[in-house]
Amino acid sequence: MNTTPDLGEPRVAEDSITQRELEALTRRLEAVEDRVEAMQVQTGGNFAAVIEGQAALRREVRDGFAKVNGRFDALEAKMDQNQAQIVELLTALVGKNPN
Repeated sequence: MNTTPDLGEPRVAEDSITQRELEALTRRLEAVEDRVEAMQVQTGGNFAAVIEGQAALRREVRDGFAKVNGRFDALEAKMDQNQAQIVELLTALVGKNPN
């Protein structure tokens, strides 16, 4: 009685399943390649232009945020200044006769 598994001979059922899986994956890969090629033909040189436009838009948005942040910083400084002035005025009024 031999208890050692026979690793030298592949099983036919597993080979046919593996082969079918490989064929299916190959068909999928070829389909994706065909779609990519069709998209490249459709877009022509526009893909680079889209990427360039996207980068420009990102710069514009980033600059816009920087401007808004600058305005908020200026507004915050102005509010701090006004609050300090209010505190000074209220401090000067403390103890004075309201009449």
